[in-house]
Amino acid sequence: MRKVALISLGCDKNLVDSEIILGKLLTREPCALVSPEEAELVILNTCAFIEEACRESESWIEKIVKLKKQHRTKKIIVAGCYAQRFQDKVTSVYPEVDLWVGVNNFPDLPYLLEKAPSKKVITDGPLYLYDHTTERIISGPSYLSFLKIAEGCNNRCSFCVIPAIRGPLRSRSIDSITKEVENLLELGVKEIILIAQDTASYGIDLCKKRALPELLKTLDQLLSSEHWLRILYFSPQGLNEEFLEAFANSKRVVKYLDIPLQHVDPDILVKMNRSPQIEKTFDFLKIMRKNIPQLFLRTTFMVGFPGESDASFQKILLAMEEFSFERAGVFAYSEQEETPASRLFPKVPAELKIQRLKAIKKKQEEIMKKRHQGLVGSKIEVIIEEGPFSEKNGSSEMFYYLGRSYGDAPEVDCEVKIKTRNKYLKPGTIDEMKVTTGKTYLLEGEL
Repeated sequence: MRKVALISLGCDKNLVDSEIILGKLLTREPCALVSPEEAELVILNTCAFIEEACRESESWIEKIVKLKKQHRTKKIIVAGCYAQRFQDKVTSVYPEVDLWVGVNNFPDLPYLLEKAPSKKVITDGPLYLYDHTTERIISGPSYLSFLKIAEGCNNRCSFCVIPAIRGPLRSRSIDSITKEVENLLELGVKEIILIAQDTASYGIDLCKKRALPELLKTLDQLLSSEHWLRILYFSPQGLNEEFLEAFANSKRVVKYLDIPLQHVDPDILVKMNRSPQIEKTFDFLKIMRKNIPQLFLRTTFMVGFPGESDASFQKILLAMEEFSFERAGVFAYSEQEETPASRLFPKVPAELKIQRLKAIKKKQEEIMKKRHQGLVGSKIEVIIEEGPFSEKNGSSEMFYYLGRSYGDAPEVDCEVKIKTRNKYLKPGTIDEMKVTTGKTYLLEGEL
């Protein structure tokens, strides 16, 4: 039995690709999944979105090459965005890698392993889109699964390399997505997270309109009160009355929306090649706040984009104060030489980027602490992920579990500590917790 290690870097969209690689590999032949140090075959699925991701991919390649030089592994395959983006130079930099496979060719890995292709870089496959029949092994917790509803992107943000790497938008049919959801429910999945490069654009290529509202209504019929449906990567352009109605009225979509704004200064948004109609976005967010009082909003901000002045940056802080985003990610602009943004001036000094990064993080921590303290005494739906852990309470024994609230996506947001006398709860259990303590990154409460 072949010993295989699969390392998945980057985002959850990449994780789905890694799970497809696993599924296709294990369907073809029985394999033992082991650590890179034990494997005869190491597959690295890479990310190349920003400079930091590229450096992480390179660091892993170097680690695996070292294992090969020590005769601890026989074969190295590097797949994904890094292989696709740097296909013209990878063989000269890393000659020890046996095969480089792009974002449209990774499903052919089992066949390529058997065939031993003559060329080392294979990135010219037709645009790929998986469906409900695709072999896939869920690699994370059994109660949680990401579901990719589309691949590629038609947006052309001036700082982003993803459309060049992944290609144009390709949406899956509602029927295919529905059947995959049915498959996941049979496996016992409790939380399904809809992802794409831009979930708001779902369906535009199929029916010339944004079809996410229709998809949500369809999936609502499949799920029960034991399930959560979550939406990530929803661009502001998708905010319209049809979406707001479907989102607000859904019984299964958690009232959490990840809507990456990137910036709020119209001049910077124009340079980013994003819609400058930020006031229109703000109007919709105000409507959502008014009509959905339990709403958790997550956004992402980019600081240090070329031309960002102190006044431009202050607009981000003002927007944070006005909308009190419950969750926010922030990162510094990372110049990618292939992008239009790399040719924009003036550049923002690195030390100023760091200052602005810290300022946003500090502001966000203040917002989160205040929001969490405001939840004390209320009930909030949570999902259990770890436990039980024993905890003495005087003469009696209590138990606690760790998990997330509906307002927290896995990996990127906060966690909850749930106290109870019940030691038989299983991961994936969804229940209501009464909040007793609110801290910056943690809610505590009791069932």
